[in-house]
Amino acid sequence: MKEEYIKPEHKIVARFTQQTFKFILDGNFRGAVQALGAYSAYSRYTKRTVAPYQMNAPWIAHFAFKRLENLVFPEMNILEFGSGGSTLYFKDKVQSIYSIEHDEKWFGEIASQFEHFPNVKLNLIQPETGDDFDPTYSSVNGLFSEGKSFKAYAHAADHLEKDSIDLLIIDGRARPQCLVNSIDKLKKGGILLFDNSDRKSYKPVINKLLKGWKREVYAGVAVYDWQFSETSIFFKP
Repeated sequence: MKEEYIKPEHKIVARFTQQTFKFILDGNFRGAVQALGAYSAYSRYTKRTVAPYQMNAPWIAHFAFKRLENLVFPEMNILEFGSGGSTLYFKDKVQSIYSIEHDEKWFGEIASQFEHFPNVKLNLIQPETGDDFDPTYSSVNGLFSEGKSFKAYAHAADHLEKDSIDLLIIDGRARPQCLVNSIDKLKKGGILLFDNSDRKSYKPVINKLLKGWKREVYAGVAVYDWQFSETSIFFKP
């Protein structure tokens, strides 16, 4: 069995310093230097050397995760685009999870972790290619997503009842279209988590559809990622 690689502490500190410096230059200060301990814990192992079930925390900004811990309740119904750490984290904490994933290999890796959790419904919705490609549903920031359309993926929750979801997580592919098609599923007072909300391609839809919503922005150290990121939590009026 191959031994897991553990990153030396000096390399972790060096990378943290680099990220902090870049973060401040970009005009972001909050959370830049407040979570070195958490960063060290997350960065010791890489995603490629640790089994998915060992990373049962949402892969979002660290302080957004800490905030989310206080917002969870047992009767909560969740709709999420992008299966993974968040699904694993919530599986025994909420009433139901309807999770949508596009990657077949990743889906196969995590599916076995939910065999004894009937409250979790995993859905594999792969992208369309060729003549079925619809540029409206392309994924600008997705790895290996060029020339693919995520139309079926973005519409995968259309059948769910309006005002039936307590927490909506947008953290997968074609995020603007996922938000457009699923925002009406969220109850009044419900929570919307939008990861990597600082990306330019997401800002137009956020500014248009979420205007007037209470917003909390958490930036800095990210869970199980060496790069800092931003996560926004919104509350539906």
